[in-house]
Amino acid sequence: MMNERNYSKVPVFENGMAQPVFPFTDGKTGADYNPETSSIVRYAVYVESDYDMDGDGKRDLVKAVVQVPRSAVEGNYKAATLFEARPYCAGVNEDGYPHMKEVAEKEYRYFDFADLEREVPARVPTGSIGAMELALQANPSDWYYPDKGNNDSMVYSNLDTFNYYLVRGFAVVLCGGFGTLGSDGFNYVGSDYERDAFKFVVEWLHGDRVAYANREGTIQTKADWSNGNVAMTGRSYAGTMPFAVATTGVEGLKTIIPIAGIADWYSQQNMQGAQRYWPKEVLNSFLAYYCSSRYHDESLSEKQLDDMAAFHHELSLRQLKCGFDYDEEFWGSGNYCLNADKIRCTALIVHGLNDENVSTKQFEMMYKSFKKAGRNVKLLLHQGAHITPTMSNREYGILVDGQFYDDIVNKWISYYLYDVDNHAEDMPAVLVQTNYDQKKWETAESWETAYAMNLACEETGTTVIDTDWEAAGVSAENFDERMALQSGNMNRRYMTSAFEEAVTIQGTVCVKLKAALKDGDAEQDFHPENRNDVDTLTMKLGDSSISGKMDDVEVALLLCDVCDEKFDSIQSVDPERNTIPVEKVKAGGVINGGDIPAFDEVEFATVHKNYRVITRAFADLCNPEAGYDPVTATNSIELKKGEYHDYHIYMNATRYTVESGHRLALVIATEDPVNCLIHKTYAVEIENASVEAKVPVTKDTDDRLIKADE
Repeated sequence: MMNERNYSKVPVFENGMAQPVFPFTDGKTGADYNPETSSIVRYAVYVESDYDMDGDGKRDLVKAVVQVPRSAVEGNYKAATLFEARPYCAGVNEDGYPHMKEVAEKEYRYFDFADLEREVPARVPTGSIGAMELALQANPSDWYYPDKGNNDSMVYSNLDTFNYYLVRGFAVVLCGGFGTLGSDGFNYVGSDYERDAFKFVVEWLHGDRVAYANREGTIQTKADWSNGNVAMTGRSYAGTMPFAVATTGVEGLKTIIPIAGIADWYSQQNMQGAQRYWPKEVLNSFLAYYCSSRYHDESLSEKQLDDMAAFHHELSLRQLKCGFDYDEEFWGSGNYCLNADKIRCTALIVHGLNDENVSTKQFEMMYKSFKKAGRNVKLLLHQGAHITPTMSNREYGILVDGQFYDDIVNKWISYYLYDVDNHAEDMPAVLVQTNYDQKKWETAESWETAYAMNLACEETGTTVIDTDWEAAGVSAENFDERMALQSGNMNRRYMTSAFEEAVTIQGTVCVKLKAALKDGDAEQDFHPENRNDVDTLTMKLGDSSISGKMDDVEVALLLCDVCDEKFDSIQSVDPERNTIPVEKVKAGGVINGGDIPAFDEVEFATVHKNYRVITRAFADLCNPEAGYDPVTATNSIELKKGEYHDYHIYMNATRYTVESGHRLALVIATEDPVNCLIHKTYAVEIENASVEAKVPVTKDTDDRLIKADE
């Protein structure tokens, strides 16, 4: 514990950072929590939206949980806010997979999406209440109680995620958005409604919108402790919503720190007309249901519950009509890059280079959007998977170039929210952990490189690959290894010679090739099989009788680092490619300061193999026009046997150093069992001489020939 005499009533900044000078009391102590004496003032508010999604004749309210140092509420200073917008924080429906099977063949009433646009007048408050008075009435059960959809968790279990910032004088606000428990409306993934729910919270913090102290929406309350400056942060879904809100240009949002966030929902789930996400979760309605903890609101009538279910079912049907192609009506609102010109804030974008959950293309698309908007943007890239450099829920963290991750964020938001002159805005454009030595971090002044290494195939003739998993001896567990180390009936490797000196790849690799459908029963949709036990509704996503087109004749591309000798590398160890183990290197090595316990310092565990997948891509041969921009995957064609088409396939963004003595393997395959929703029977013919790749590199490097192995 800190000595009480070291506490301050106002933020203190030293070395460009806010210091831990505020006392802390836990907000999750149940009956022991005392709002009269708590050093952190906590309460819930209900922000009024512009929408009446659920059609009850009243504008929908959005619940937000507020945590703010008591001193700010007492009027000693105005606090800046760190805001996490995350549907999961209000609870989840853990039964997502069985639920999708239960509703696959169920009939629902038609839900007209035009009804979402109904306009109703704003409420008229009958009174007002201040933050302190509201907090004195509050109970931890407003924000911390068992999650009815997940018995092993608690609602707002991320309450502790930002304690580091609370003891340094920042306020912290958490919000689940529409369709979550305590809020009205429907969870509508990737929509303007979802985005605006969180924008409205920023507006309340800035003083531009009404919030209420109760669910009835009668007594208003203002964030009179707020200085109006907001930073949004969080990982995954909580890293996506900051970018979404940033593209509204909302007043008060000064900066965002998105971690593993999505820039475009289409290319998160698909890639150039092909499915790229895990097969059981490719319908937006799955995620919408998973996030809809409002189903557990015991005050709702059967009709209200049925309305939510009908809405989510209609969302499924709308996506089925798109197939795996981009459709502006369905995907446009979730393509935040289309509104890059509206961005007014800055960004510190954080992403793991081994993240196979949210693809690395997403951080690059965000980065390009902020550059297009002319805003200050930085990249912080680590070698982890789908994690935050400090994992507060697991009480560990990695060092970032010898620094604590939260200290880096502290400097960034101290500059943008409190105007501290610490030159945080001048940090390098790119700070990246190297793949060959995780203790080493390198910098670059731009993500774009001035150089490219071209790989061109010297082979003639053609290569035929098919989708026979059994003949290839391929499974989800061994796919990467088989693809990287040998050619077979499902894949062909195109190999470089060994590198005489190290070469660093940075950016997006583009592969060109000519390919044709060699064999397959197109009239029967290539005989689709459900190899991953997916519900029948999701399986209809590639059904030509619904979409009216040939769809998802997939190729998978991998760029691999291979070597005759085994080498240490950081890579995932599970079939889903989502887990990279960590090893403790120093107990209590990550200092939080103040009354907050330290976390353990960890490093990523390495594996000892003679291959490592650097980056990958998926593409549908039915979409030869598809390129980097998701909009280009709008048009598809009917493939004819023997009819060649030109393809430009863009792999996920990467930063990787190929060391001396290693070779690159460009692998062209058909189906990837890990990401395969619909197993089909077909064969593809590739013109070997057409295969080439443009590889962005950090220095002038000679072009190379690649050769197809047997």
